[in-house]
Amino acid sequence: MIQIDKERCTGCKQCAGDCLANAIRFVDGKAEVYKPCFACGHCVAICPVGAVRFEGEEYSMSDVEPLGAGFGIDSATMLHAIKSRRSIRHFTDEKPDLETLNRILEAGRFSPTGSNTQNVTYIVFTDKTGELNRMAMEELRCYRDDPKGFAKVYPPPMTAKQMNFDYDDFFFKGAPVVILTLSPNTVNASIATANMELQAVAEGLGALYVGYFTRLAAKNERIREYLGLSETDQVVTCLAVGYPAVHYQRTVPRRKADIRWR
Repeated sequence: MIQIDKERCTGCKQCAGDCLANAIRFVDGKAEVYKPCFACGHCVAICPVGAVRFEGEEYSMSDVEPLGAGFGIDSATMLHAIKSRRSIRHFTDEKPDLETLNRILEAGRFSPTGSNTQNVTYIVFTDKTGELNRMAMEELRCYRDDPKGFAKVYPPPMTAKQMNFDYDDFFFKGAPVVILTLSPNTVNASIATANMELQAVAEGLGALYVGYFTRLAAKNERIREYLGLSETDQVVTCLAVGYPAVHYQRTVPRRKADIRWR
């Protein structure tokens, strides 16, 4: 799958030095891949002369973008953006267009995964978000008089008595888009979702992590069947996305970080 153009290769050995799988060796001063690897792409990214390519149906070199000298995001701007994001619970009726949603999903696709497994799947609701919400509310209301059943889905401290079963927008708050992230690795899915949220904010959108729905999707057979999930599929995160109907004027205070320097 990894092809090295030996005419271009200068024998600088940067690709071999950055290869986690030690899958690159040098023959007659030229690099060659001689055993399977993680397909992480570091060799493509680091080659100063662009001599390394991925070939095959799984990967496309059209994904590759050049990085100019000094490429990056200003650190103060980045930190300010992280501090300024808010959980949005009031959305307008305007729907993001497909191009915008694809850029958000790209932020998930290019997120790191352990051993480069890239084992994150996305289910995106746009036109059927209302249908998903109605079904979720129907299933939630089944627990109105079943506190034990409720506790199996939503463990303490939340109790059935504290739940407002009559609030129709309890889950998604009227957001026009819902993105479910699935993975056998919760860290991989969580990183992808965090990056998608940051991209959504950069697109002028707002987002809300809907933990209540992920718990329902883990336990409720009707919801799982509607989502087309197998027995092993795990919904790790649920992100409600839309244009905010509120505008926040400033960041908020936080508790001091518990940092243990060594």
